[in-house]
Amino acid sequence: MLRDGGRTSQGGADPPAETWEAVLPLHCRVVGDPSGRPTVLLHALGETGASWDRLASELAVRGRRLYVPDLRGHGRSPRSAGYSFAALYADVVALLDAHELSGIDVVGHSMGGHVGWLLAQRQPARVRRLVIEDTPPPPRDAAAEAELAARSGGDGSRAQVLALYREFRALRRSGELDAAAVRPIIDELRRADEQWWRRLADVTAQTLVISGGLSSPVPRPLLAEVAARVPHGRMVAVDAGHYVHREEPERFDAEVLAFLA
Repeated sequence: MLRDGGRTSQGGADPPAETWEAVLPLHCRVVGDPSGRPTVLLHALGETGASWDRLASELAVRGRRLYVPDLRGHGRSPRSAGYSFAALYADVVALLDAHELSGIDVVGHSMGGHVGWLLAQRQPARVRRLVIEDTPPPPRDAAAEAELAARSGGDGSRAQVLALYREFRALRRSGELDAAAVRPIIDELRRADEQWWRRLADVTAQTLVISGGLSSPVPRPLLAEVAARVPHGRMVAVDAGHYVHREEPERFDAEVLAFLA
């Protein structure tokens, strides 16, 4: 387990115009070689930065400098009156600004992966390499949004949602997850976002998309399409479900370490 570096971002860039929520100072563990490549690990909804302990340890012994925040509403970071990806993105940008980070590598899972996409789309010069773990893209258009809503009416989808809420229950009870964050984030990922799809072409980072394979609720062909739209993107599938780094840690770490080397 990594020790807390005891550093928390204060201040930073203004939030983007599309959010009204104030930027929050994130609790962030900073570990590893101060002169090493800055690498930012962004966790999923219902998790905390601690979910990256294994990967962070592997990267730290290879001479990297790790920044592992708890995103707003999670872990030891502040709670908020509102939750949106614009706000999550603004918090992380403020963190990067506070530490004067550029030329970074980013690894993001699910919710954290979407924040990683926003960083690479909106600040492409800042992100050198990008790893996205089983992150569902938003629907391309209104038709795709309607199709997703129709599919979600099935028993299988309801079972997946219930499983997710069971995952979150322990964190909510421990105070490490603000329950108010869950619904807005899930709902936003289910709304059409044509601009997000267009901005994939703006990503200049070398990009690795890791699919959870047939066991994941995120369709592998959809992630393959996302990877194909990124100028320097590719995809690898690991049949481990949505939590690849937890269910197949050795395979996940091997893929990430080789890609970031």
